[in-house]
Amino acid sequence: MIDVFPPALILILGGLLLPFAKDNARAALAIGLPLVALGLVWTVGDGPMVTLDFLGHTITPVQGDALSRLFATIFTFMAFAGAVFAVRIARTAELSAAFVYAGGAVGVSFAGDLVSVFVFWEIMAVASTIVIWAAGNEASYRASVRYVLIHLFGGV
Repeated sequence: MIDVFPPALILILGGLLLPFAKDNARAALAIGLPLVALGLVWTVGDGPMVTLDFLGHTITPVQGDALSRLFATIFTFMAFAGAVFAVRIARTAELSAAFVYAGGAVGVSFAGDLVSVFVFWEIMAVASTIVIWAAGNEASYRASVRYVLIHLFGGV
């Protein structure tokens, strides 16, 4: 059952599309994606909005309440502010990973079960590792490897 389009998917899919967009289109996407996601955040009502059957279990990747909407709003505002700051100066991979990370954070905010929390949390781990790695030097690579190992082991 899908009652609303998941706001997290706008940021995750949009972040994955950013590297393929040209300069002006990339800037428009970077500014527009968080605003679209913010609009979708406020379409999520109370209770389960998206449920999926998976291996005999019901997965609820989108379940809304006032606190979820509040945190998702904060994450989309932060994505917007980051995009305004970084749209002309950030490397494309870094900007893309930052949007995927923000989408993962919105997904965690709305997750209605532990499987969904785990999936979105791991999306955040991979995306934040890419953000760290995007500096492109040896120190950032070593830091990103330590970060992802701690993050992934912590998730287990």
